[in-house]
Amino acid sequence: MSENLDQSGDEGILPSDSALESVESDAEQAMDSTNIAPDTADATPRQMSRREIMSAKANQSRRNRPWILAGVLILVGIAAIPAWAFINEFVLPPREKAVRVEDRTYTRGEVVDFIRFHQRLTEEVGEQFELGASLFSSLQTISENEMAFQGAPGLGVTVTELDIDQEIRRLLGFGYITEANRTKETDVQAEEAQFQFLNRVGLSEETYREIIQKGLFRSGVRDRVGENVPLIQQQVHVYRIILEQHNEDIRNRIAQRVAAGESFSDLAFEYSVDSEVRRGGGDEGWLPAGVITQFDPLFFGLDDDGNRILPLGQVSEIVQIPDEGSFGVLFISEYSPARQIDLAPLELLKDQALTDWFQEFRSKVDVELVLNSSIADWVNEQVRVASALPTPGPDDNNIPDGFSLDESGQLVPASAP
Repeated sequence: MSENLDQSGDEGILPSDSALESVESDAEQAMDSTNIAPDTADATPRQMSRREIMSAKANQSRRNRPWILAGVLILVGIAAIPAWAFINEFVLPPREKAVRVEDRTYTRGEVVDFIRFHQRLTEEVGEQFELGASLFSSLQTISENEMAFQGAPGLGVTVTELDIDQEIRRLLGFGYITEANRTKETDVQAEEAQFQFLNRVGLSEETYREIIQKGLFRSGVRDRVGENVPLIQQQVHVYRIILEQHNEDIRNRIAQRVAAGESFSDLAFEYSVDSEVRRGGGDEGWLPAGVITQFDPLFFGLDDDGNRILPLGQVSEIVQIPDEGSFGVLFISEYSPARQIDLAPLELLKDQALTDWFQEFRSKVDVELVLNSSIADWVNEQVRVASALPTPGPDDNNIPDGFSLDESGQLVPASAP
């Protein structure tokens, strides 16, 4: 009876061999694949578990990640092309260095501001602004103004806020307003004129005042070094005739008529091709040494025998007039070993004294001017856009050394194509 019970119990609890084989087969299939297609058409696939689905998506995401990253990089690169073009054309150029004096650097944008300031002042009075020559001269002026600013303390030169205010009023046509006669009404008028000017030229008030401040320091340094110019010097009374060309026959004819007793002034009216010279009878006035340095040996020089190189009352050989490119003859009517300098030549001597001071100061500091065809083109374009009047380029006689005109008439370095 016990044997029967054991057999009966075993049969009720233990699975058959075929059932075990079926379970083992299903387990192996589940481990081999999450969803294996059945061998027969009427078989149905096994449903994937949630964990298996998430694992499959993660694997697919890892496989797609490099392609997504590559696509993003391509899109960023495409978007960066116009962005870089914008930055390269509009953001970077205004910030690039153009002038440096010691640790003070002026950018291209500041050079444009400086030129626009003087451009607008010129056009405000209806005059044309010479765009081509402005870049070279502006770089020089900016560097010189900064040198004057840095060197002013050593000369005891100062500029106050009141000085800047007065200069602003003068430039805007309110120079008659002083601290003594200022009223609320005149202040309002001057402030409105300044606001309109800054709006037209596109400058901030801070930039505007700095430009004026540095210019005032330059004037102050000029006045201070000009105090060293002697007011009484040796001088000659000079006349000149401008000839149409280097013509020895005309020169000899003039010399013969002067030797015969004719007035050089009358001959200047007859022969000079320059209307201003004719109008003044060729009279250049009393000139001390240093006003026209190229002619100092001719005006004041002596030969080995102690005689004047250009005797009084005689016509010179044909000479080339400095800064004009023209030819002419000179004539000295009088000489004074000690005469007070007239105002016009005195101002020229003060300018020369300032130039000498700049040269000396430049030898003591680090000055850098950056100018190439790229900068010239960019600055000229910015200034041309801001111009209110047509701006012709310079004529050939006003082109600085080392520069030339390009096909559009703009001033560029001579080495530029």
